[in-house]
Amino acid sequence: MGKIVAGIGISHAPGKFKANHHLPLPANSPLTASGAIGFPETAQPDARERTEAASLALGKAISKAKPDVIFAFLDDHFENFYRNHMPTIAVSIADHHVGPADQWMEPLRIDKKTYFPGSPQTAEHLINSLVDQGFDVSRTGSVEYGNNLLMPWILMAPDLPASTAIVPIFLNVFTPPLMKYSRAYALGEACRVAAEALPEEMRVAFICTGGLSHWPPYWSPRQAGDPPEDQFLKLMKEYQTVGKSVLKDHPDLFVKFDEYEVEMAAKNEYPLNSKHPLVNAEWDQLFMDKFCGGDAEWLKNLTYDEVEEEAGHGGHEVLNWVALSGAMSGKKAKLVLYEAVLEWICGMTYVDFEVETD
Repeated sequence: MGKIVAGIGISHAPGKFKANHHLPLPANSPLTASGAIGFPETAQPDARERTEAASLALGKAISKAKPDVIFAFLDDHFENFYRNHMPTIAVSIADHHVGPADQWMEPLRIDKKTYFPGSPQTAEHLINSLVDQGFDVSRTGSVEYGNNLLMPWILMAPDLPASTAIVPIFLNVFTPPLMKYSRAYALGEACRVAAEALPEEMRVAFICTGGLSHWPPYWSPRQAGDPPEDQFLKLMKEYQTVGKSVLKDHPDLFVKFDEYEVEMAAKNEYPLNSKHPLVNAEWDQLFMDKFCGGDAEWLKNLTYDEVEEEAGHGGHEVLNWVALSGAMSGKKAKLVLYEAVLEWICGMTYVDFEVETD
């Protein structure tokens, strides 16, 4: 019977952090610390210090748990899925997955790809279990990660064997219609059933990344209009709909994406020239009170309209958090840190369920 040994949640805003000499990765890690990530220098030094410390604390927690496999609730930022084919739930089954996607290498200032073991046998077990429990789940092969996994992993710097597998579970958060929040919670519960049915006392950790309140420079019909008037968001709509072929004519699209995001943060606007606050700390703190307090009914009763209005089109990444709560049976959790960082246009959040392990 599989054993749940950890549960953590962490934000993944793309401007978050610079991987430099004072944050080394362990020698046996499959990751490289070369290069830099995003535009961390835009945030205040004390905010950076606190978020760095919180990331490392979660890295130590997952290292202490010694998982054999990690089930990761993630959302895709149009690295793999587009409006012309957007699964509500997808489990990726392959020997390995890679990050960052090609279009993110220059914006994130990373010059080398990282390969993450994928444990096809465990992923097959998961998808079969989910379908058996009534979830219609898409199967994918090897996927490319963006800041959804790569960034938190580098920042946490967990000391784990290179063979530690990660099985990505993708939830659609950017392309309506989205699943209900109650369904996301039930998905987490079903993933726990699958984890506990694994053989040989396999040690399983759950993680989620994303959120909280977040207005990223992706096109959103509710937030930016349809068709969008903003020229950059008009191009993003095309990319989000068609896919990577758009990059042939616009190879620097994601460099411009970062430039647009930095300008948004400086002006506190989304879209640009449209005044709109980019972080809602009050709602974030309400969400974390309910999440960390184990208020499953409140989480399940969240609606698309509420989250869209209060937390933005990027705020639907809290679907990942609701799934994590379900996977952890609605238990209480420790809030390691909440930090509203306007410069990264995100309510940065770090949570540990502090599972007791032997």
